[in-house]
Amino acid sequence: MTEFNLWRDQGIADGIRTRLRFEDRLATGYLALTIMLWYLVQIGVVFLGGDKAFIQWMFTTQSFPALSPGLFFSIISHAFPPRLTHLFGNVAMLWLFGGECEQHLGKVELVGFFVVTSLASVSLGTAVSGQNTLGASGGILAFVGFYCVHMVGTHREVFDFETLTEAGSMGLRTYWGVILALTPIVLILYSVGQIIGLLPVSRTDAIGHLTGVLCGIRYAFIRSRI
Repeated sequence: MTEFNLWRDQGIADGIRTRLRFEDRLATGYLALTIMLWYLVQIGVVFLGGDKAFIQWMFTTQSFPALSPGLFFSIISHAFPPRLTHLFGNVAMLWLFGGECEQHLGKVELVGFFVVTSLASVSLGTAVSGQNTLGASGGILAFVGFYCVHMVGTHREVFDFETLTEAGSMGLRTYWGVILALTPIVLILYSVGQIIGLLPVSRTDAIGHLTGVLCGIRYAFIRSRI
């Protein structure tokens, strides 16, 4: 194995280790932990015999526009029956994109960003569709939209393809940045396909997802001008 390959592999290993330990990513780690623990609360309410009306009042936007705990708790809630692939998929996206955004937003701003964009996603999705919805996905996808625009607009050096031949962290950052920055394009096209009926999904969820991505993109533009 060449010296370059050893440096490259070490850079990849260090990058993965840093992210798995949530180093400099504490707010992201706490958000992920909160979402998973809250899902245990949801499951507990179901197994303790909570009726459908109470569950919807507590965890969803069913009461919209009337106030209820669900209008807020929906931003960290997930749908029933339990779908662990959906839960862990969201947590993985949060770990990946939220952790990267935390390097640019900071802890307090990151949490506020998640709360506001999640609330926007559930509110718009519910208002447009007339159905109750959940918002964890919308808030998490907002990180995707923000990261793409922020990196392209403010940190173009990460996309310097000349660094792809360099050993160590710069080459790894370029690979990482390009892959993550292309994700919003795929997500927007996917969400539009869902909304117009080309792909099977609840219209409410599709609107919430698209709202989250667009909110993240919009905030990146606003933040760059402040």
